[in-house]
Amino acid sequence: MASIRQLPSGLFNVQIRHKNADPISRSFPTREDAERWANEHDPSPRGKSEGDGVVPLSFLALGKRYCNTVLKGHSSQPITLGRVERIASHLPSDARAITKNDVNRYRLMRLQEVAPATCRLELQIINRVFRWAHREMMLDRTLNPSPCTDIPMPPPSKPRSKVVSRDELDLLLSVLSPTMRIIVELAFETAMRRSEIIKLTPKLLHLKERVLSVIDGKAGDRSVPLTRRAVKLLRAASKGCATPDTRLFPVTPHSVSTAVRRARQKMGLDQDVRLHQLRHTRISVVAKQGFNQAQIMMVSGHRDIRSVQRYTHLNVMDVVRLLD
Repeated sequence: MASIRQLPSGLFNVQIRHKNADPISRSFPTREDAERWANEHDPSPRGKSEGDGVVPLSFLALGKRYCNTVLKGHSSQPITLGRVERIASHLPSDARAITKNDVNRYRLMRLQEVAPATCRLELQIINRVFRWAHREMMLDRTLNPSPCTDIPMPPPSKPRSKVVSRDELDLLLSVLSPTMRIIVELAFETAMRRSEIIKLTPKLLHLKERVLSVIDGKAGDRSVPLTRRAVKLLRAASKGCATPDTRLFPVTPHSVSTAVRRARQKMGLDQDVRLHQLRHTRISVVAKQGFNQAQIMMVSGHRDIRSVQRYTHLNVMDVVRLLD
């Protein structure tokens, strides 16, 4: 709930606290400004009355609480929060007043500004926030289930099928910093996701067994088999860690992608030479070696066989060689 107090400086400070969410606070020169901001950002349906109606329940407040509750600790949290703030600036301030027409107008506007896949992602965020609010906050009587229902969704982006060659990888590595070089080569050797590599600590490594543990990854906990080259890279990286809980790579996920993009541009490589394509490449290499689907999924960490088929890039000659 929101509380307002006057500070010794004369400003009015607002604090909003809710269970399972980070507190938020801001100060204003007048009480009216403070109350207005509190009404817009306090997602509690049992807030103070405003005349004969109910305190406005803003989409921005719902979106922030969704990010702080569902996405807390995930690399997608700040990215999604930024998208929520952008979306909220174009929709009615009261989430109860948002209609299908409002969402459709937003969709048409964004299709003039961004790629269809980006617009699709933003519409999915709107839908998730509303459905989460109904399910977790029990707002069925005050909020529409989702104003995205029946809204035409733009098509998703086509999956990239680029397989990075060893020569292209070597060109990337030649212009990266030592830390980024290890991260990028590990992505190539292990098929691990960027977030999984960044979270690694010495206690997750079992190098004698050539295995490492992924905790709370995109697909949950799993064990990753390691190549000999990956073992060598991880052993070198772990030497600089002071404790078993020290991160091997004290960098942000965004900085890794930025380093790869700059290296790609500097060396004049194809724009599809990206960090995530190294994961595609390793899974494709494993598939070409004749591993069965269960073994491929152990390397990739997928739970759905359809996802594995999307990542493997086999051709007829790969199958011919396996026949004999």
